[in-house]
Amino acid sequence: MPDPEHLQPQSLQHFTLANGLHVFLREDHRAPLVSAQLWYHVGSSYEPEGHSGLSHALEHLMFEGSSKLAPGEYSRLMTRLGGEPNAFTFKDATVFPLTLPANRLEIALEAMADSMASATLAEAPFARELQVVLAERHEQFDNDPLTLAMEQHALLAYGSSSYATPTIGHQLDLKHMSNAAARTWYRTWYQPNNATLAVAGAIDLPQLQSMIERHFGGIPANRLPELTTPRMDPTPSQRIQTLHREGLRDGLLISYDAPSHATAAVQEQAHALRLLRYLLDVGDSSRLRRRLLDGEQTALALGSEYNSIQRGDSLFSLYAFSNPEKATPQQLKTRLLAEIEHCRQTPPDAAELARAKTKLLARQVFGQDDIFEQAYRIGLYASAGLDPSLLDSERQAIERVTGEQVRQAAYDCLTEDRMTITYMQSKESTDE
Repeated sequence: MPDPEHLQPQSLQHFTLANGLHVFLREDHRAPLVSAQLWYHVGSSYEPEGHSGLSHALEHLMFEGSSKLAPGEYSRLMTRLGGEPNAFTFKDATVFPLTLPANRLEIALEAMADSMASATLAEAPFARELQVVLAERHEQFDNDPLTLAMEQHALLAYGSSSYATPTIGHQLDLKHMSNAAARTWYRTWYQPNNATLAVAGAIDLPQLQSMIERHFGGIPANRLPELTTPRMDPTPSQRIQTLHREGLRDGLLISYDAPSHATAAVQEQAHALRLLRYLLDVGDSSRLRRRLLDGEQTALALGSEYNSIQRGDSLFSLYAFSNPEKATPQQLKTRLLAEIEHCRQTPPDAAELARAKTKLLARQVFGQDDIFEQAYRIGLYASAGLDPSLLDSERQAIERVTGEQVRQAAYDCLTEDRMTITYMQSKESTDE
């Protein structure tokens, strides 16, 4: 029988090819599957003004033809092999993940390497996929009042930071995008020395290294442009706007300029902000849900977001929809800010902090049962310029955070001058 210890996820292993491709492996032999994810370190935050959407366009085009595969053939082939080909574009990365039987991995790696070396980016697939992206933009953003409001809120909150650029691209930029621009973007960024291959599953390091050397080793490195880290204004000031739109529910979005793990002075600050989000909003016992939703019922719905794993400064955000029978958006803002101020002045008690840690750590534990999630976290760290080996000590780092550190993070980051507020009001309510 196999050793039970061998079946559990192993410590992270790493090697780098001579051409700069970083490869990380977390062995997990509980099932005969492997998740291989090719992360290119380029996303919407890399795009120059007037050329938004290029990374998302390349997501659509990278496997639409290469020296070995015709357009559409990659998807058909990987599906026949038992995989589910997919792709994502983020602010810092473009990702091509694939989970499939371990004995089929080499075929997938060969296809990924071929795309890196020789994607054709022909005119016909480009024209077709650009129309797909425009339709996606129209359906998911321009025709969705809330999504469009959130995009406009991000533009105001991020200001001059390149994180203000929407991942899908601005509509006008998409309409003027050329295949020549897409080809230039590909030649500039889609190189082995600007990529991480994150692998989790039933394969050992010597076997994986042999495959990757065979298929990726001959691809030459390329000189990369100099990068600037997306940072917030060093002298921030409060920003406020009001959006009136048909179909938009009354409510508000509040964001605070906040450091990420990559930009925080100390890692404890980012972990403290993660726990603060759980204290405020995650779960039925969280403060805002108990007080604003279930208690006084001034809010009909609320949520929060804090992306701590990115290469530049982040946002700590709350959103809430007001109950018209109980409060206006402005009155709801007053209640939200009162709860924020309480966090800034008073540390959570031991029991409340323990509940927040349990909820956050539970997600980490559940993620260890999913090889896709394991590989995803590795790639996410790498694309943010963080050492993925920090994942092995993340639990201990979260457990060490004190209530006073949570209060201090709130005090330092959730301040009036760091705040952006977007009031959302439907045209129907303003016309009454």
